[in-house]
Amino acid sequence: MAGRKDRLLDEKVQDPYMDRNLYRDPTICPTCNLVFHNKTWHQDTAMLEKYKKLDSTDYKDCPACRKIKDNYPLGILIIEGKILEDESKVEELLNLVKHEEEKEMNSNPLARIMKIERLGNGIEIGTTTMGLAKRIGKALYKARQGTLDVVFFEGEKFLRVIWKKD
Repeated sequence: MAGRKDRLLDEKVQDPYMDRNLYRDPTICPTCNLVFHNKTWHQDTAMLEKYKKLDSTDYKDCPACRKIKDNYPLGILIIEGKILEDESKVEELLNLVKHEEEKEMNSNPLARIMKIERLGNGIEIGTTTMGLAKRIGKALYKARQGTLDVVFFEGEKFLRVIWKKD
């Protein structure tokens, strides 16, 4: 793994979509059914059903759904290399990517893949959080080696992760 700029991620970076003052307790996201309660977002069916019955429940898109609608990724993962010439390996890599997203969503339901696009000789994956892009990059590196570059753009609240395997 190259560079140590990813250490900057340990510092609290303010996500412009995470203004808790925008949301009353409880709020349900009508797009994905997450519930905002006690200052956090939850993926909980019982909580969802409970708050759907209340007249005081507010309905507003969660930060992740807003980012997706606005096409505002906080992380971009680029996959490059000759490994992409083999479609079975591409399918395997994308399965790993989706598995990492599922694991991350267990602890942070706002961490999502926004888009996966095949661009020329690479694949570009946009994520709603910097942490998810970094997690996927590290999982690809651990599973397949290659090279991994993590670049944090200081002051821009954006992370670019490039994984390459020839």
